[in-house]
Amino acid sequence: FNDVNLKRYPMVKLLNFLSNKTSLYETIVVSANDTLVELFLNQKITFTDIQKKLFKIIKLKEFSKYKKIYPKKIKDILELNNYVRLNVQKKVYKL
Repeated sequence: FNDVNLKRYPMVKLLNFLSNKTSLYETIVVSANDTLVELFLNQKITFTDIQKKLFKIIKLKEFSKYKKIYPKKIKDILELNNYVRLNVQKKVYKL
């Protein structure tokens, strides 16, 4: 395999943020990304904003603490998903 060109494919850097163990942080990454894509499809942000804002969001202390928290129930994941989606929509224009 060849090395990935990180300038051409910056989203590959996202893998550096993920742990080998499953945590609630993955829920944050997926929920934030889904929300940003939805905002793009609704023409609220640009395509390049998806990657830029996703990296800013997942680096926030508010969300990075979930790297060490492991899901115990599906309810934990669903509640966090809703929380992230609402907060990303609020924060996206401030980033």
